[in-house]
Amino acid sequence: MDSENTDDPDRLPPETLRPGELRGDPLRRALRLITLSGMFWAVWNTTIAGAPVTLYAKSLGATGFEFGVLASLQFVASLVSLPGSYLIERTGRRRGIFLWSLYTQRLLWFPIALLPWWMVYRFGFAAGQHAVVLFLTLMFVMYAGNAIGGPAWTSWVADIIPDRSRGRFFSQRRSWGLAAAVPAAAYAGWQLDRVARANTAGNPLITLQWCAILFMWAAVFGFFDINVYHFVPDVPKQPRRGSHLLRALAGPLRDRQFLLFAGFVATLTAAVGPMAQFVTLYLIDRVGVTNQQVQFMLLVAPMLAQIVFFPTWGKVADRMGRRPVLAVASLGLVPVGLGWCLMSGSGTLGIVLGYVLSMAGAVLWSGVEVANFNMVVEFSGSQENDQDGAARGTAYVAVNSVIVNLAGMISGILWGLIAQRLRDWHWSPAAGVRPLTFFEVLFAFSAALRLAAVLFLPFIHEPSARPAREAVRYMGANIYNNLFNAVLLPVRFAGLLRRESYVESPDVD
Repeated sequence: MDSENTDDPDRLPPETLRPGELRGDPLRRALRLITLSGMFWAVWNTTIAGAPVTLYAKSLGATGFEFGVLASLQFVASLVSLPGSYLIERTGRRRGIFLWSLYTQRLLWFPIALLPWWMVYRFGFAAGQHAVVLFLTLMFVMYAGNAIGGPAWTSWVADIIPDRSRGRFFSQRRSWGLAAAVPAAAYAGWQLDRVARANTAGNPLITLQWCAILFMWAAVFGFFDINVYHFVPDVPKQPRRGSHLLRALAGPLRDRQFLLFAGFVATLTAAVGPMAQFVTLYLIDRVGVTNQQVQFMLLVAPMLAQIVFFPTWGKVADRMGRRPVLAVASLGLVPVGLGWCLMSGSGTLGIVLGYVLSMAGAVLWSGVEVANFNMVVEFSGSQENDQDGAARGTAYVAVNSVIVNLAGMISGILWGLIAQRLRDWHWSPAAGVRPLTFFEVLFAFSAALRLAAVLFLPFIHEPSARPAREAVRYMGANIYNNLFNAVLLPVRFAGLLRRESYVESPDVD
């Protein structure tokens, strides 16, 4: 019967692996595989981010409004995560749903790369607007694949990774991923600049062709990212039916703490989500930096900074709690948003400021990301929650995704409308000051939303969390120790070599 309780773990076959039961060498092997997949993911994600997608859309003839739509598509696509969560809860087949949806997402980059380019190549730039519509449609379907498979992956790994070390594990996973992503981002920028220098006639078809090659190259790494999970142990999820399924899907909407947390993340996402597209366009069109500088400023330098700080955020989240991490990181993001308004027209000083803002924003956002992801993982697992004894499941991931991404969708469209409406607007606040444009309006709007997000934090409760000032002291000491050890590492290595040189070789007679 549909209303029958199917959540009883005793109904699982006795040989089935249950949540939290993976131990020893099998657990360590699973963690290594998940870390390896993160490195493939980072190369895929970094190659398609930054300049390549922006240049591809720009070469097709996308308008300011269409750039806003492009920035909002990943948020619009999140709406399919609810039916995806229903499918996961109804069938319990997290692994299979993850594999087919994410394989689809990664392989879609081949038609994304080739079809719009072919339309322009075959019919000329008179078909440019049709090619833009096709490009945006394919991007939506690609994002929808992640919206279906993402909750399945989150719930699956939540039942594998011990909750006591999730912060450190995901921080280390991201650090390894960033180490792999740095050369990928540098190569993409170098390649696009080389093409731009060779393309003296400014033929957009050549830019489209090389962006398409980068997309397909990235898709190969994306494919291997998903392929790794064929070797990760499955932890079957008991399907829910009838009243149990309905309660699972409605649970998040009755959880006040969850809704406050989702409101915080939604407001912050509305402030930060569209920034990537418009900062890239700002650097290319208004500041006049090269493609390689864009990649280094927006991807390489921030990733190097994150490699240093990600482990610290993970330790602070595990030791001090997620709430103080969110407080410190989100407050720091407010002046970073305003800082972009000061960059244009500052020459070399502006370029330096761009690097500082990009690195500071990435480091602070990584703190939000670590705390946010750990809270979502806690909501999504099959194991009982330590605070209230509730096993919540993928519905929390899906509802959180819908709330957050609705905010990002509305924000992206709103940013596009502002950019389109103010495309010819200029205002000089004083003589000798470079005129302000819609870019500065958008960046100031982002800073205001970041400040509004902070207002949610006093209402989010985490009983085990320490005060934010203690988290700052702990983080400062941790960073100091990391830097101190990094500085002393060559000295210690030299001392180790010197000691080994005095050790006599053992007799071999």
